[in-house]
Parts: sequence; C-alpha cells; structure tokens
Amino acid sequence: MEKLIITTSHKPSKEQIIRAKQLAEEYGLIYKNRRHLHADDIYFVVEKNLTLKVKKDDFEFFFHPSIVKIRMKNYVSDKKDYLLNNMELNGNETVLDLTFGLGSEALLIASQLNEGKLIGLEGSFPIYFVVKESINYYPYKIKWLKEAVKRIEIINDNYKRFIRKQKDKSYDIIYCDPMFENPVFESSALNPLRKFAVYDSLEPSDIEEMKRVARDKVIIKAHVKDSIWDKYKFDKIDGSKNSGVFYGVIYLK
Repeated sequence: MEKLIITTSHKPSKEQIIRAKQLAEEYGLIYKNRRHLHADDIYFVVEKNLTLKVKKDDFEFFFHPSIVKIRMKNYVSDKKDYLLNNMELNGNETVLDLTFGLGSEALLIASQLNEGKLIGLEGSFPIYFVVKESINYYPYKIKWLKEAVKRIEIINDNYKRFIRKQKDKSYDIIYCDPMFENPVFESSALNPLRKFAVYDSLEPSDIEEMKRVARDKVIIKAHVKDSIWDKYKFDKIDGSKNSGVFYGVIYLK
C-alpha cells in the first residue's frame, strides 16, 4: 500500500511543522512541504489550530462538533433524544461504540458518563486519523464538550473483527451505527465522510456477537427502510418518522 502524505496549511507555524513530522513518524506517513504537493495527491493537513483534515482535489473532510451541540441543546431543553433516552445511562457505564465516524453521538454519550468511558472503533483509517488527532486539539468553547472528550478512547479496527475477539460481557452497552443502506443525503455533515466510510452490511450474526459481549443492552441505529429491521427482531424500536432514523434496542437483563 502506498504511503499517505501529511503536510501543513500554507505559511505554517513551527508547531504545525513539528506536529506534522511527529505524526508522519508515528503513523508511517510521508511528510511533504505544502509547496511540493501534486494536484492529484490525497493528503492530510495539519491546520493552524493543530487539528487535521484530509484533502483531495476540491474535497476535504475534517472534525467538527456542530451537530452534537444542537442535539445537546435540544436534550437540555426537553430531555428528549432517542439515543440517550434508550441508553438510560447512570453515568458509570463502559460503552462500546462500534462505528465512531465523526464522533458526534460518541460525544453526546460521553457527556453523560461522569464516571464511565466510551471506547470507539473506526474502521476507515483516514476518518480515524483525522478525528482521533483532532478531537483533543479542537478549540471547544463549551465546557461539557471539553469534559466529554476526556472520557473517549478511539481505536482503528473493523467492528466485525474486533467484536469477535472480545470476552463475554466486556462492556455495559454496545452501540452500532453502520452507514445506512438508504442514506439521508440531506445530512450534509455526513456527506464528506461517505468517500472514506466502511460500508460493511450489518448481519444478524454480528448482533449475536454484540449480545455476547454486552452486559446490559445492544442498540442499533438504522434507517427505517434498511434491511436489518426484517432480518432481526428487536425488543424495542424507537425513532423519528420525520427523519426515518430509528434505534433498535435489545435488552440483556
């Protein structure tokens, strides 16, 4: 596999150059001066605030917590969020998020884990790398986001492989939000992610592994038209008819 390139934004600071070179060494990437890049390269960029983005041609992908801020604002005002309501967190749980993505829902969950933690998996290296190396550097202005980040650990692995290597009842709650079979393209924040995302389809055998590894419950997120609702019988299905996004819950206690 050809090595990926890391660079900086134009007119970088000394800190940007140091960080880019450190990340190149840590992850086995090639560091290049921004002026030496070719137009058709795909490359990671260390920004002025030391977060990362990935670029190719006119396309770019970067970490931003905008969606989760809106969801938290709504949750604080009316205590309604389909995911949090169905998780029923006490605050000391260990949650395994099998499909981390941009980390928006992980941040939402972690905000409720005062004494717990969230372990997130991301199978796509570009998404994992950008989010993992940005989530701690992002200039958050909201206290709960700064605190939530401290409770998150991110791992680059395929969830189907990872889950089968775990011991029985290793986590309190397992959450899985695979890419929808019927994408909601109005979800503009997710559109850049689609280029790099992992599209493994969720199968009943995967859910059986999740049930083995979880102690309390398993929660699956899918579009109302996705095939998992026909393939698997959940204890509870809850969601929004307007958005078409639903959560399937399996209780293990």
